[in-house]
Amino acid sequence: MSDGTSLAQAALPADCKAETVGVAFFDLSRLSEWASSEQDEQVGRFFQGFYALAARQIEGAGGRIVKFMGDAGLAVFSTEAAENVILALCDFAREARELAGRFGFDAYLNVNVHVGPVLTGSFGPAGAERFDVIGKTVNIAARLGRRGVTLSAQAFRCLSDDGRKRFDKLMQPITYRFRG
Repeated sequence: MSDGTSLAQAALPADCKAETVGVAFFDLSRLSEWASSEQDEQVGRFFQGFYALAARQIEGAGGRIVKFMGDAGLAVFSTEAAENVILALCDFAREARELAGRFGFDAYLNVNVHVGPVLTGSFGPAGAERFDVIGKTVNIAARLGRRGVTLSAQAFRCLSDDGRKRFDKLMQPITYRFRG
């Protein structure tokens, strides 16, 4: 058996399970421009503040940060915590913009949120496994791709009537953007 065949037969992690969750992608605009002209220590200070802000908002509302990659990140949350986490993500977007302003650059935190089925578990090479989420729901969240906080229809349906009033409906595909 070739190595390619054996890799195609790789087992799923022992803790792998299928579940329905909310998935949020976030990415800060304009950071690269600013970071290229700043001292590394200043950029590092910004990231420490940005990561702390993300944790306070997302985890404080009942979500889980799966990973960061520079100024971008992936978070998940239960459908029961959806409204709290979605509204916390809206606050996170506003506070991240304010934080960037204190560091001297104009930025927007773009957040895409979708709810659906995923596989969760400790994925990765032996000895370096980390919690992750895999599936079409993750890909849909990644591609919503609008500016600001954008919800899929599935994420929007997790909100109460009061929560829904804070978003405007967009078309093609139908998404909802936080009014701010």
